[in-house]
Amino acid sequence: MKQLAYEPSIMLLIVLGIFILFTHAVSGTSMGAPGARILGGSATTEGDWPFMAYIYQRKAGHPDKHICGGSLISNQWVLTAAHCFGTPDRNLYGVRLGEYSRSVTSANEQNFNISRLVTHARFDGSYTYVFDIALVKLLRAATINRYVGLANLAAPGGCNSPMPYFAAGKCYTLGWGQTTASGSTSDTLRKLVTHLMSTNVCSFFTRTNSAKYGGRVVSGCQTRFCGSYNVGEDSCEGDSGGPMVCRHSDNQYYVHGIVSYGTTPCGQGLPAVYTKIADCRGWITRNMRN
Repeated sequence: MKQLAYEPSIMLLIVLGIFILFTHAVSGTSMGAPGARILGGSATTEGDWPFMAYIYQRKAGHPDKHICGGSLISNQWVLTAAHCFGTPDRNLYGVRLGEYSRSVTSANEQNFNISRLVTHARFDGSYTYVFDIALVKLLRAATINRYVGLANLAAPGGCNSPMPYFAAGKCYTLGWGQTTASGSTSDTLRKLVTHLMSTNVCSFFTRTNSAKYGGRVVSGCQTRFCGSYNVGEDSCEGDSGGPMVCRHSDNQYYVHGIVSYGTTPCGQGLPAVYTKIADCRGWITRNMRN
């Protein structure tokens, strides 16, 4: 979207009004978050989100530590964030589908080695986090069933495409991330009510609080958007790569964003930043064909 040239005082009033609207749009139920954790969210039930992928590090060839979430978008491809992978060595990572409780091994789980790891060539992991998107190809096809299913993706869009509007309670962020700013990650998958923000409002919050975002300011057309939550809710450590999904008029959920980053520490009452799926559909399609 194009930036609008408002006077600072007028812009502040507009932004504060929008933020108050977002803050009070939902009462009661709350759910998941981005980047690494779900702070202030609520529980899910096993099988609720069958496309959710659990990405972990390997140690001595065996599953070790949870690092990120992801979305199964075909029987052999998982969509996630580029910053989840500190090295391009695919043998250091694995994917589990059908995961719900990290402490309980279930017959519904399917574990996979990775045959390909594709991160966006323009991903700037050292500073801006622009193009924070990656594809993981599973070594074999997943078995689709009640607990392992495919995600729908938001329709392709472009720079000037406005953010869609969804009524309160229609969008959620999902993850196993931290449930408190300094606590441990969640044992079970959690969800968090999320509200989509316009590019202008997102830019305002990240620019005026740039130090809290590590200097990663959203501006112009950068394939990113912000998602806000109710007071006391946020995404956090461990939620990165997971989806932000919204329910459409067909009663199906569609992935609109990938948890990218937020404030440090999380839970400061500021929005998190997501990679915008609509702007990346072409990249996703091209790389799944290779």
